[in-house]
Amino acid sequence: MRLIPMSMIRPGMKLGKPIISDEGHTLLGFQVELTQGLINKLKQMGFQQLYIADQRTDDIYIADALREETRAVVRSQLIRTFQTLQNSRALTAGDRHTLFKTAMQCISQVKDDLHLHIRPTDDTIMLMQMNRSTFSIFEHFYQNALNVCVYATRIGMIEGYSREDLEALSLGAMFHDVGNTQVPQELLLKATALTPIEYAEIQKHTEYGFQLLKETPGIPLLAAHCALQHHEKIDGTGYPHRLSGTGVHPFAQWVGLLDAYDAMTNPRPYRPSLPPDHALEILFTGAGTLYDKSKVEFFRNKVAIYPVGLSVRLSTGQCGIVSKINPTLKQRPVVRILTDEHGEDLKHPEEIDLSKHLHIMIFSIGEDALVH
Repeated sequence: MRLIPMSMIRPGMKLGKPIISDEGHTLLGFQVELTQGLINKLKQMGFQQLYIADQRTDDIYIADALREETRAVVRSQLIRTFQTLQNSRALTAGDRHTLFKTAMQCISQVKDDLHLHIRPTDDTIMLMQMNRSTFSIFEHFYQNALNVCVYATRIGMIEGYSREDLEALSLGAMFHDVGNTQVPQELLLKATALTPIEYAEIQKHTEYGFQLLKETPGIPLLAAHCALQHHEKIDGTGYPHRLSGTGVHPFAQWVGLLDAYDAMTNPRPYRPSLPPDHALEILFTGAGTLYDKSKVEFFRNKVAIYPVGLSVRLSTGQCGIVSKINPTLKQRPVVRILTDEHGEDLKHPEEIDLSKHLHIMIFSIGEDALVH
């Protein structure tokens, strides 16, 4: 099974995983053969990549952190909630009850999936693979909320947080940017430089989010503080209150670090995404000033920045997919080579363990790795 961008999907290819609707129903099942009509329809629906069956990689199991059904249901619930919040400046008691109910349902499904699919001894943080496009502001809200929530929840599980603390961290991570629903949408989508006045308006999303969560019965106050403080920096250069050091709650420090990483590795209206290793380097540049150094080191040591199934091009010119994660050196995976340096398919794919060949680097990933 391989994860292939839509630009390379061709009629006759068969699905390696089912495609699930926003309501959690199966739209297309496993091994369904794709026609041009189905491909066109999936592109219209915003799909960017699909899991495709491939005999050369059929023994590779791509273990997603979440079930497709969970992603679909959480996506539907979060986008509907974000739309409601944006359209309503004065929330009723019913609106707040709906927000609380949605929040608890979403993090419950995320935690259940993480407990179900990850062994207790596994300390790996898997990067999230998103299949939908990000042109919609609500799609961006959802993807960022889910990604940061999954990473934060995994960290809480690895660290052995109590049920109450894990719930607060998960909620704070999922709704850290909920205040953006109160910011003019045109500012969030602006592709050119913001004016000082516009930037000051966007900065208010932290306080908007704090008020919204704080005033919602049932939401822990600590979750609201994650929304308030996730742009604070430990050297006091962040916002809204220029807090420093221990003045920034550890949970908010985690959410801020994870949000920064997710923002860098996903496209924005004003810039393309960065490769995961580049984003990690940037985090390390800010370790000890912008971010707590121990947290950056913990994240680096636990995160698999090249997840199983990811297409990669090596510095040798060879292309393949990540087949295994090295538990002790997660940034140096095992790669199954499918094409040689000239782009010719190998009759007999071979595997290279990058932890044993340190001179070989991953040069590009995803669609960039597959397209010359």
